[in-house]
Amino acid sequence: MIEPGFGVSIPRLYAYHRALRQAEAAGEATITSHDLAALLGHTVAPTQIRKDLCALGALGRRGHGYTIAPLAAQLAWVLGLENDWRIAIVGFGSLGHAFATFISAREKRFHVVAVFDTSRNVIGQVWQGVPVHDIADAPRVLRSCGCEIGVIAVPAEAAQEVAERLAALDVRAILNFAPTTLHLPASERAPVIVRNIDLAGELSILTHRLTVGTLPAAEEA
Repeated sequence: MIEPGFGVSIPRLYAYHRALRQAEAAGEATITSHDLAALLGHTVAPTQIRKDLCALGALGRRGHGYTIAPLAAQLAWVLGLENDWRIAIVGFGSLGHAFATFISAREKRFHVVAVFDTSRNVIGQVWQGVPVHDIADAPRVLRSCGCEIGVIAVPAEAAQEVAERLAALDVRAILNFAPTTLHLPASERAPVIVRNIDLAGELSILTHRLTVGTLPAAEEA
């Protein structure tokens, strides 16, 4: 198991796992770090791949590479992808709906089992057999379905209250799409894991790179 501070990028490990499954589906039994880099669009160097996998204890054979099935299984264990995870989404507008559709089609281990909103135009709708509940019903619904992960897709001004409500109902991890920082109070229980996804911030990285790439060298500095 990777310990905190181990230095291995979890997103890279996930990318390796996805690429390995892709190679396995294509009938491959082994793969080299160079082949894996190619499947990743050369966004990760073969030397980095070998370093990451070596840190996990996965040793390939020079000239032969890695055996795909056991390596993919090891990565699935490290990433927690061997388990089924139940997800509750709060905010079922365009973003919440798109996330639910994407994750249910893409990842078989993630199951959206509860959906909440405050809009009367949305409450009562049914998405893939899952009804959209009023957020006021969260205590009853969440205690019956036992969600481990909550997804926040509400406006920034509502996100903090939603996060506190989810934490109080024993949701152990939160994926926050609202453009704001969440502050959850300390608790005697295990702290809630929060991952913030700022889509506009990610786009600003691209616009920065595009802008800097068009500036004279003196302006870049």
